[in-house]
Amino acid sequence: PHYGNPADALAASQAWQQSATTAHPPAYRQLPPRPQLPMARPGRALSSKGEAVNPLLNVQMPVAAHEVASPKSRERARFAIADFKDLPVSPKKLRVVANLVPRLYWREAMLQLEFCRKNMGVMVKNCVECAVKNAREQGLDSTRLVVDQCIVGKGSYFKKPDYKARGKVGVKRSYFSHLRVIVRELEDGQVRNTKNFGRWTRTASLLGLSWEQRIQQLPRYVPLPGYDPTGAIEMPSHVRKLK
Repeated sequence: PHYGNPADALAASQAWQQSATTAHPPAYRQLPPRPQLPMARPGRALSSKGEAVNPLLNVQMPVAAHEVASPKSRERARFAIADFKDLPVSPKKLRVVANLVPRLYWREAMLQLEFCRKNMGVMVKNCVECAVKNAREQGLDSTRLVVDQCIVGKGSYFKKPDYKARGKVGVKRSYFSHLRVIVRELEDGQVRNTKNFGRWTRTASLLGLSWEQRIQQLPRYVPLPGYDPTGAIEMPSHVRKLK
């Protein structure tokens, strides 16, 4: 129908909407009410059997094997770590030296690095010594320490020009490396089964002797002409003395 007064039209529209809602309610009102879930209770600690409790269903649920606290994990840590950052050498060159020491008794590893001709042998030796020092501070027995891992990582690097012939220029990269040494405390039987165990004892006793006695213990050693570490023999003038 046509309503000349706007107020009458608005009142008629509101009355029609009210009657339609009462006669035909919306579909969502005909749905069953949503079931109310129980409130979540705070989780319980792990039981002695290594099982957890589901707070919603209140049932036992298994726990992964790596999450169960074993007796060994509750003991004190039996390893020590030493890190050297930004060593001025590429990782490729440092790995050659680092691969000499894993699975060796730490004194044998120090002995191998002492006579290594690579320049980075000194840095790896110092890192092993720092790891052993950290182990002593943690209360570990230094007579049962073995180098467990020797990890080499890539550090930062910078670029610089590499000048070539005919006015050409390339890019030259200078690399740095990170070194991590992990020493672990083992049982006496396991330490004695390591590679070359006991060889360091003879070498340590040999280094404790004087230079003359040491040469007598090394029959195959041929001394270099003009070389005397004791300084008793005056070297020629053209040979530079080491300070």
